[in-house]
Amino acid sequence: MAEQSPLEIGIVGGGIAGLSAAIAMKRAGHNVEVFERTGFVNEVGITLTVAPNAGKVYDGWGFDLKTVGAVDAFQIRHLDGLTAKTVWHEYFNDVQERYGGGVSCLRHGDLHTGLLEHLNATEGHPVKLSLQTDITEIDCEKGIMRTQDRSKMEKDVLVLANGLGCRFLNLITGKECPLIDTNLSFFRFLVPAKAVDDDPNIRPLFENQDDELCFFQNFAAGTSIVTYLCEGRQSRVINVFAKRPPGKGAKADRSARVDRADLLEMTKDFHPSIKAMLQKAPEEGIFSYPLLVRDPLTNYVNGKAVVIGDAAHVMKPQQGQGASIAIESTGCLEILFAGIGKEDVQPRLKLFEELRLRRCGPVHVFSNMPLDSDGYSWMVEKIKPFWDAGKPLPPPGSKPVSAPFRDFIFSYNVREESKKALAEHRKHEEKQQQQQQQQQQPPEDIHLNGNQVTNGEHVTNGNHVTNGNHVTNCDHVTNSNHATN
Repeated sequence: MAEQSPLEIGIVGGGIAGLSAAIAMKRAGHNVEVFERTGFVNEVGITLTVAPNAGKVYDGWGFDLKTVGAVDAFQIRHLDGLTAKTVWHEYFNDVQERYGGGVSCLRHGDLHTGLLEHLNATEGHPVKLSLQTDITEIDCEKGIMRTQDRSKMEKDVLVLANGLGCRFLNLITGKECPLIDTNLSFFRFLVPAKAVDDDPNIRPLFENQDDELCFFQNFAAGTSIVTYLCEGRQSRVINVFAKRPPGKGAKADRSARVDRADLLEMTKDFHPSIKAMLQKAPEEGIFSYPLLVRDPLTNYVNGKAVVIGDAAHVMKPQQGQGASIAIESTGCLEILFAGIGKEDVQPRLKLFEELRLRRCGPVHVFSNMPLDSDGYSWMVEKIKPFWDAGKPLPPPGSKPVSAPFRDFIFSYNVREESKKALAEHRKHEEKQQQQQQQQQQPPEDIHLNGNQVTNGEHVTNGNHVTNGNHVTNCDHVTNSNHATN
């Protein structure tokens, strides 16, 4: 069989999802072009976690997160924000063995830089990076994109990985999919780890603790803090999750900043040791990210276009899966699109959608589940389109990232599941092809008692029937005549 010509792949968005998709499609043997409307910006305050379900994808690519400063968390602690007393504590001692990877904490910019380097080092056709290029229009059916200067490009596959503000989402879903502003924000900053460890007022919070995800919560105020180490344990990221002060950022405003005084006001009722940690924040210029949500989508594909990452599923950070589910999807793309030609694009996109809806849908719902008394009933209702009714859900009262959620989320191996689904898909295609061939072939000759039936002609006891005529113990009859004895 002749080798397939590579597909032309256009990826809109050059973030974590977009660069991971570029590596996936390059590994799959295709020509890739990435369109990013800005230059690559290395924002120091943005951090993320990569869970085992995503780490298995990067491991398969030979991309070691430790080389970009990732720190694995070996436990999770929840402390009461008012008293600094531990209210819940679980070790991750079995995570590596049980799920095939760790929970890695790292800076967004470090991961982005590492992905760019890995993209260049990956074998395959060179990838074109078109920076400062804003895609303003797409035609899903034809695979056509237009830029701000009206330049036109045609691709075999369009991968939309341009974040939660994706302007083309209605072209995928056929309806408006509005972002919902929760009026909450994440306020993020980094401090040197040594500055925290050396402060006697803060040290008791972390002394003699393994590397971890640590939460301080004040449910009455609706405020929480999550902190962990990154940059090879050199830095500690601190994320304050609280109601947004007036005038400090609005829906989809990624440029807003707050001051240290704002953070201290949000956390004024917290324990003194926690407030001492927040005193390490910069006096001003602290990143403010509005927390937006969107109902789960019921389709990710239209024509030649597919949506992945935050563009497809905007998640709250409580399960730590925003980046990980996006990375998972790129692992699926690699397996399904490896070495295929244009005639396979539509069935493979359909298969991608089937696989990812039943995977991303539940994780999306688990991540956005309210943490109040009505949260579980909300989750049970929202998850119905994506969940097998015969399969048990995590029990009521399960905390985010606790074992019931980890068993579903962390254990998934997207590469293996995609390979299994692809094998079944190929079996189904082969069966369909066999059936079509059988329908197209003329009936074979059949022999009865030494007599022959050919193309509908029947011979009995040496007599001959032609064109549907019947002869029994008599001469030859044609043209619908009937003879007996």
